[in-house]
Amino acid sequence: MNRIKLIFIFVCLSLMVTAQSKKEKILLKIANHELSSLRYTYSIPYYKKYLSLQPNDTLALKNIATAYQMVNQYDSALKYLEKAVEKGHKSITQLPELYAVLKKYDKAINYYTSLPDTVKTKIIDARVYGFKNLKRFYSDSNDFTIFNTTLNTPYNDYNATPYKGGLVFESNRLTKIKTKSCFFNIFKKNEFTWDGAGYANLYYTPNTNIRTNSISSFIWNDKKLPRSNVDYTTQTSNDNDKLSSGYNVHYIKYNDSAVKLFNLQIGIKYNIGSVSFTNDGLHAYFTKNQSKSKGVYQLEIWESIFINGQWSRGHKMFFNNPNFSYFHPAISQDGKRLYYVSDEPNGYGGTDIYYIEKNNDGSWKATTNLGPEVNTEGNELFPTFYDGLFCFSSNGHPGLGGLDIFRIESNTKGETVIKNVGYPINSSSDDIAFYMNNYTGFFSTNRYGSDDILAFDYKKVQIQLKGQILTDDKSMEHTKVYLYAFNDLGIKYLSDSAFLDDQSNYTFNARPNSNYSIELHDTFGNKHVISINSENYTNQDGILNKTIALLNIPIPEQQLIAIKAKEDEVRKAELAMLTPKFIRTIDSLKSLTNDYFELHHPFDQVYVIKKDLNDYYKMIERVKRMNGKKIMIVSAADCNGTLVYNEDLSLRRAKRIYKSLSKLSNNKIIIKEVGERELLKDCGEARKDILQQVVNRYSYIFILSK
Repeated sequence: MNRIKLIFIFVCLSLMVTAQSKKEKILLKIANHELSSLRYTYSIPYYKKYLSLQPNDTLALKNIATAYQMVNQYDSALKYLEKAVEKGHKSITQLPELYAVLKKYDKAINYYTSLPDTVKTKIIDARVYGFKNLKRFYSDSNDFTIFNTTLNTPYNDYNATPYKGGLVFESNRLTKIKTKSCFFNIFKKNEFTWDGAGYANLYYTPNTNIRTNSISSFIWNDKKLPRSNVDYTTQTSNDNDKLSSGYNVHYIKYNDSAVKLFNLQIGIKYNIGSVSFTNDGLHAYFTKNQSKSKGVYQLEIWESIFINGQWSRGHKMFFNNPNFSYFHPAISQDGKRLYYVSDEPNGYGGTDIYYIEKNNDGSWKATTNLGPEVNTEGNELFPTFYDGLFCFSSNGHPGLGGLDIFRIESNTKGETVIKNVGYPINSSSDDIAFYMNNYTGFFSTNRYGSDDILAFDYKKVQIQLKGQILTDDKSMEHTKVYLYAFNDLGIKYLSDSAFLDDQSNYTFNARPNSNYSIELHDTFGNKHVISINSENYTNQDGILNKTIALLNIPIPEQQLIAIKAKEDEVRKAELAMLTPKFIRTIDSLKSLTNDYFELHHPFDQVYVIKKDLNDYYKMIERVKRMNGKKIMIVSAADCNGTLVYNEDLSLRRAKRIYKSLSKLSNNKIIIKEVGERELLKDCGEARKDILQQVVNRYSYIFILSK
């Protein structure tokens, strides 16, 4: 993976000016040369030999750590880098990122936070935030079930791409060829010495049913120092002391009978990979090495067309520049938009994702950076785009360590949101090249030592949250309660709602391993917010449940006194409004006119029940044709809840109707709320029956002459 994603980086090295023997200087020179030439595996034995003689050389310690890191040997990398830092090397991100890869998150956080403010950047803030909030990356872990695949070998296998019912993938496996020549000479020409394996090639398997429970073993072996070259000079064509080859190939057996070379790379030398196909399978966009530039072989993107049963030699895309690298193409299924990655200096830092769009005449428009929502000061790599799902890998957004896979979503406001796919797709290692279709797919990871292709199934898991809410140990039946969740930025949104039943119980549908808040108003009108979580659930026959401990909401004594005083005032006002002749306002108005409409409302709501909608629409049409009339709206509430709350509820019902009628014609409209003071049916035992109480949840609209 590192070989493809970072091959374009040229490591600048400086030689220490110290008193060194000729042998030490030559060892260091060769080690630096191997490292700067990206032959990381071959730089390691030279650095180790040199450090046995000069153990305090901080730059050499840092360089061997880098070499080990580039070949995924993180334990060794950390050992040497910690020594370098102890001896004075100033590491900004390399050391804490190694801590994170090895799941030493506390050390990573402590190191990052101890850095001076002058060197802290947005990417450091993002990494610290991620390492401090790892739980959020595990919240959706039940959604994915992952499997190993038969494509994997002890070499690097990665980036599975769908093609004609099968998969095309990349691998740097060494192919054992029967020949009269010795294997040594065969592999000398084909070994790509970044990690001592082969050049990357494309392979094809016609079968996507490739799951297996076994994991390919990976055993790292350091290369040996060529001892026959006694003076440690660089080898020349007429050097009698040199070995017949500077390569030390170790072939590892594996079974590749189910795959074959994909014929796109015929005639192409060095690495080829990162291929993407249009949906019709007629256009392929792939990555290959440029000619050597600045001491390394930069990468470039080519297009090939399938004509007469074979792929054309292809042509280089117009945006390639020999000074930079271009790689990881991802074409949309209709072939009209191409995403790719580049290290051009006009980006936001590291490597960025760009795209180009095709004109109607088949030509391409100018390149466009995907923008700061996606691109960071770190590296963004491996964009994929299938069925409208855009994913990419990054080490610049909050994550678990190394490269994590992210997807782009839109929130309710249409804004771009970057979502970490989470564990187990992501790990503390590098995770890349995510592809999903019909709730199944593939991704690549180096969590097992070498790059591997894993398969997965996806099913969004729900959990039932159950509990009971009381007020001062009294039931709150029929109270509506709301469940709020939180997005990656900590912003809450409504997730579910429910009414408390006769026993004051609730049931919510939620996601496991997540934080929530329950919000409700008690019978006195007070708002309460209670934090809960969906961790530590039970799994019974595949059904996830969690019972929340009893939530008992106390009401302060001072508030109870104030509420009682308010209720007394309302009762006095009620008595003052009563007249000897008419007990209810609507009775008084009925004595004045027979022209009125009678509507009813659902429990604790201001809109009209479905049964009365026809009368509501008739009223609307009637008012539209009237002018110069007086319209009286009288709204009420049932006896559930407090007097204060019901007064407010009936006022809101009247205002809702007023808002509709006031825009229709030039009439004088008066509203009157009566709360539960003018019931049409006594409460009694029916107080607990919401359906029977609908008669008291009324709004009368009277039409009067001025």
